[in-house]
Amino acid sequence: MKRLMITMLMLAAGGALWANEFDLPPGKWWEDQRLVERVGLTEDQQQQIRQVVFESARRMIDLNADVKLAGLELAEVVDQVEFDPQPVRKAFANFQTARQKLEQERFEMLLDVRQILTYEQWKKMEDIKRRLKQMRSQREPGQRQPGQRPQGRIP
Repeated sequence: MKRLMITMLMLAAGGALWANEFDLPPGKWWEDQRLVERVGLTEDQQQQIRQVVFESARRMIDLNADVKLAGLELAEVVDQVEFDPQPVRKAFANFQTARQKLEQERFEMLLDVRQILTYEQWKKMEDIKRRLKQMRSQREPGQRQPGQRPQGRIP
């Protein structure tokens, strides 16, 4: 029961983070030479993005740990022999707060990256993301089409 509750809570937390369309390509996309050329990133922009992502990732590591800890504590109060909904509500509120802080940090990172890019560069990134999503949806899970680049590579 406890393991199931933790798994459900973690899936809910992760799903909310990735459901947002305001997103960036996976990995260190600012170092992918093809993407850099297609989008027209300057070396200065690459350095700025690298710094923003690094600093945000440092904070998100701690925030993610807070989410996991809050989920663990929630699972613990749910799994008590003498069930009391008040501590469960409080633990759930703590879990939601931790999750919100993590989501807020990720959103702020995305805003910071968007500020570094010009409007034209942002539009090119959206086109690349759309095509990546389209390529993924057209193939069988785990399979690549002949001549297709590995997942996560820029088309």
